[in-house]
Amino acid sequence: MSLIPARLKRDLAITFSKELPKYFTKREVAEILDCADNPRDHLLINLLWQTGARVSELLDVRINNIDFYAKIIKISTLKQKPKNGSLPFRIIPIKGDIIGEIGAYIGQRGLRKEDKLFRITRQRAYQIVVKACGKARIDRERSHPHTFRHSFAIHCVLNGVPVLVLKTWLGHKDVMDTLIYTQVLAQDTRQFIDQMVF
Repeated sequence: MSLIPARLKRDLAITFSKELPKYFTKREVAEILDCADNPRDHLLINLLWQTGARVSELLDVRINNIDFYAKIIKISTLKQKPKNGSLPFRIIPIKGDIIGEIGAYIGQRGLRKEDKLFRITRQRAYQIVVKACGKARIDRERSHPHTFRHSFAIHCVLNGVPVLVLKTWLGHKDVMDTLIYTQVLAQDTRQFIDQMVF
């Protein structure tokens, strides 16, 4: 008798039969960042990469959603239905280098606590990504803000972030949506099995 419930087995089968989402390698992201035209575009792309936020969520971030001391950013999970009239949110830790970049950007722009970090539309954000990717000679098929979300998720998996932690960071309602990213481990761990003797 199987210890895995039938529904879970079915869900896992569906999850692992899906094709791995298109993503950028860490090196490609560095090249894209090098091709950003200005501090705003660089920060936008860097935050997409380092938070895994959807572009609409990132454009909704206000200065008072960023805690510079604790190095965290509060992201409203726009894809989930609001409870009691307020949107659910998640807290994502961010690294010191991007905290410094955010601080410099706020200073240059003279932004206040209640201001949005980026005053651009989703269409403009898309254009920024496409332009930087084009300069970095990234294929057009992957040149999309959402590709950074997939890239963040895969980078986290390859660096040992637990699936349930990643689920929280991505704002997934169902862990099955997060498990698809673990497929990359089978591709990137071939070196370990090749070294083993049976």
